[in-house]
Amino acid sequence: MLINHFNLMKTYCGITALIGTLFLFQTHAYAQSSPTEIIKQIYSFYQPSPDSESNDIGFDRTDFKNKQFFSPDFLKVIKEDEKLTSAQGDGSVMDYDFICNCQDTMDGLIVRNIEILQETAHTARVKVSFDFVMNGSDTFQKDDVFTTDRPGQQHTYFNLINSNNRWFIDDVTDEKNIGIKKTWKEELRKYYHSSIQ
Repeated sequence: MLINHFNLMKTYCGITALIGTLFLFQTHAYAQSSPTEIIKQIYSFYQPSPDSESNDIGFDRTDFKNKQFFSPDFLKVIKEDEKLTSAQGDGSVMDYDFICNCQDTMDGLIVRNIEILQETAHTARVKVSFDFVMNGSDTFQKDDVFTTDRPGQQHTYFNLINSNNRWFIDDVTDEKNIGIKKTWKEELRKYYHSSIQ
């Protein structure tokens, strides 16, 4: 009788642990279930700072911990670029910040709108509209970083892919959906004899 009770408790505890684990995975997947979530996360690096001396504004694509934002194919291009150009003491082939399509992030960015232009179960196209904050000209202390009260003057387009309920940036494009990834690969092959496909 005691053995049966023990086996029943063991089974109950095992099922409870399994349900708890599934709940955690589901919660994590839900948090990543929207293409806008990954975009909001990456643009949070550009949040204006009241400290005008701060140079931490912007996104370092070569930082290993930031690989969570990019698809394996896009990440492969970033790593190949870093490896080949730094070996020759050169700057990146993409010598600008493709997240804001700029050389200088000024005092930060204020995202005005994140619009999903197209979405399927596996792909999405997103348009981000934003404004630069220059010399503290925008009252960002009073302005939500992700606000839609004004249309943004600058735009960046992203193609995303969904893998295991997580969205990843697979390319950054212009309005006509011409992406930088293909050009980036071509430049690496042409000038650095890369075998990247």
